[in-house]
Amino acid sequence: MAENKAKTDRKISIMAQTFTVNKNNEILPIEWEPYVGEEIIVNTIIRGGKRIHEKEFFEDKVKAVPRGNAYCIGNGPSRKGFDLNKLKPTGQTYGCNALYRDFLPDFIFSVDAKMTAQMCLDKVGRKTIHYAPSIEVNRRHAKGMIHLIPNNPHWISGNQAFWTAGVHGHKNIYLIGYDFREYGKNKLNNIYQDTEIYGERHGDSIMDGWLKQFRNMLKMRPYINFTLVHDNPPEYLNYLQTGTDQGNSRVISYEDFEQVLTPSKS
Repeated sequence: MAENKAKTDRKISIMAQTFTVNKNNEILPIEWEPYVGEEIIVNTIIRGGKRIHEKEFFEDKVKAVPRGNAYCIGNGPSRKGFDLNKLKPTGQTYGCNALYRDFLPDFIFSVDAKMTAQMCLDKVGRKTIHYAPSIEVNRRHAKGMIHLIPNNPHWISGNQAFWTAGVHGHKNIYLIGYDFREYGKNKLNNIYQDTEIYGERHGDSIMDGWLKQFRNMLKMRPYINFTLVHDNPPEYLNYLQTGTDQGNSRVISYEDFEQVLTPSKS
């Protein structure tokens, strides 16, 4: 039986990330195991007309241990006005990009080259754990300040946060500031729009690709409970389980979220 199943399952490789799908092209769960590091390409040379990749094993030096809940902080407008300092007593915080200007999470992510370079210039990696893709880890200005995103799925920086919280072993992940869309011209589309590196943000569309990444995560880690916090969730956020049916996600208000942050002592 197991042998037949192995024949019908196949591995799909997207960049460095490999996950398994069955004969119906359905994503199968990833069995959790401690992350120890991985081999990455550090240089490419041409020798004898052939391309040769020089590789190096990058040991995981973070050795993260999950504590309490994982709070993933996106930079969408739905979190505006919320005091992020309320998060730290009951868990670990994961954020991305310019968040460090106002709040320093336990782990922070960047995938854009300009943003990563600025974060290195500001020495963010000296103050907290800064994760970025392998191409950024190998840059001269990043030496000693950036850690490799574990088993990088090559998602946007905000989604790398909940991906890595899963790799770290968290079972309860809360998402705040995850709107998965821009609301249009003259609207607040990102907490940091119109600031250095970000620039203008005037789109008016749902980011289907970002949503797909989240829905894939629900399938890959069905043993994790995901809670998205939003006071006025757009209709599409009520259908996070579309195409998954895992039952491992929900949407709650900030009022209900306060109860999570101040659990009853009884």
